[in-house]
Amino acid sequence: MEKLKTTARFQLSESGNNRIVKFYSPLFYILFFLLLFLNSLTGIAQNENPMIKTVKLGNATFQLIQEYGDINDDILFLNVHEDEHTSIETVHEYAKSTPVHFVRIAHAKTRRLEFELKGKAYSVDPNRIFTRKGRKNTLKDGGKFSFKAAKEVRIFSEYILEYLNDKSVIVAMHNNTDVNYTIKSYLPGGDESENTAEVYVNPDMDADDFIYTTVKSYFDEFKKMGINVILQDNEKYVNDGSLSVYCGQNGINYINIEAQKGHFDEQLKLIEATMTILQNTRN
Repeated sequence: MEKLKTTARFQLSESGNNRIVKFYSPLFYILFFLLLFLNSLTGIAQNENPMIKTVKLGNATFQLIQEYGDINDDILFLNVHEDEHTSIETVHEYAKSTPVHFVRIAHAKTRRLEFELKGKAYSVDPNRIFTRKGRKNTLKDGGKFSFKAAKEVRIFSEYILEYLNDKSVIVAMHNNTDVNYTIKSYLPGGDESENTAEVYVNPDMDADDFIYTTVKSYFDEFKKMGINVILQDNEKYVNDGSLSVYCGQNGINYINIEAQKGHFDEQLKLIEATMTILQNTRN
């Protein structure tokens, strides 16, 4: 039996000219339409997935994930510590009814980012990389500092800071552990007192759940609502390289919604209160 031919020819008369028409085997058409079908499925999946940017830090790869809302929203929710699960989960829950623009770092579900550069291991806290002094100190805290590593970390921080462009407010999401870090840390004599311009403590509210802001008008509104709140001193702060320090230096409105790990309902209420204040201050 002769092998199946993949092309055939016949003549069509058109304006006195002959046209050559090629036909392909049935197998070719089956594969062609199958590829079209699979490609359409892939396109749907890509549209439903969060927008992901893959970035390098030394030899390590990290993902910056955008979820929900409109990327042109002027409010940006941001999480840089992937191990602070409650803060991520509460944004996901809130976004079910009110989509918000949310960006987070995905890595090894740990607080610190670890990487190697020229055979040497380094580690940084991603909320301590937004100033030169902060990068130096967090690298030292991780066990090793070099100027080349600091440069790599600076470049990585700039990928995150790109998302702040054209935003009116940055809402950082964080969790703490019981007792170790509370609003009382910002009272006179506390570990964080040097960063404090004003502080309001509601004795009926858990000290682990609070708001930290760089904006006086926001501080006043949270205080009126009876919510634990700290106003950062944007002139006498400790330069620890945190995003709040960067925002204070650059006149960017900043709010940190802080809650104890596992305080899901409490942190969700703080998100709701924050959005109420931001909506009211816009009107």
